[in-house]
Formats: sequence, C-alpha cells, structure tokens
Amino acid sequence: MTAKRFIWKTIKWILVTIGVLFVTLVLFVAGLYIYSEYFWQEWSPARIERITGIRVPKYEIIDYYEGSRGFTGDYEDRFIFEFKTMPSDEMFDEIDRMIATGKTGWKRDGNKYSFSVTWGNGFPTPKGEREEDDGMFSITITRGQKEGMITHGAW
Repeated sequence: MTAKRFIWKTIKWILVTIGVLFVTLVLFVAGLYIYSEYFWQEWSPARIERITGIRVPKYEIIDYYEGSRGFTGDYEDRFIFEFKTMPSDEMFDEIDRMIATGKTGWKRDGNKYSFSVTWGNGFPTPKGEREEDDGMFSITITRGQKEGMITHGAW
C-alpha cells in the first residue's frame, strides 16, 4: 500500500467517523428537545391556576410515574406532589362555589376534589395552552391533606 493511498483511507475513515458522531449528536439533541417540549411539562402553580381557576399553594413533586409512550406521541404521566403549606379552607370553599355553578371541570366526592380537562380535536383549549397540542390535565386534592396528584398527557 502506498503512502498516498494510506493517507486517503485514513482521511476517509476520519470523515465517516465525524459524520456518524455529528448525526448521533443531532439526534440526541433533537430527542432531548422533543422530550422536554412535549413529554415533560412543568405544572407550576400559576399554570394550574390559569387552567383550573383556583390559586394553589406552591408544592414539590415527591413521586413521578412516567406512562407509556405511543408511536403517535400519546402519553399519560402522573405526579404525586406535596404542598409546602396546607391548602386553606378558603381555597376549598372557592372550589365549592365553582362546583355549584356547574360550569367548571371541578367535581367533589366527600373531601376529595378533582379537576379534569381535555383539549384538542374539537375540544376547546384552556387559556394559555397551545391550540395545536392535544392534551389532558387533571388534579386531585383532598381537604385536610397536603398531598395530591396531577395527571397530564397528550392524546
């Protein structure tokens, strides 16, 4: 093998390796973007208030259950959270008033309160959410308890 041919094969091997590494990096970054944009969504108290109509205390997530992912992007995740302060009776009284109007997604079963909304494919989009996303959101809280659950996903 001549020196010229050896140099050409080496350069070719280096370029192919760089190309494969570049494509791998692009796919990795794109995957992270898709995961963070569509699958992992932050449900801040302000976002919850905008959707549900009630102000909830700050909370921290204590457990997370990632649901299965469909090939079309469908998923359903669950967060178990704990409020940093006990929710006030006034907050639950406000929910009771909203339930009495019958025009909200809130429901009550004893001391357990739940809110649920689905949007996209003809269902109206909650204020502040993107119309092109088909989503669902629900929150369950109990009067006198600091823990609750958020379920969210796409369908």
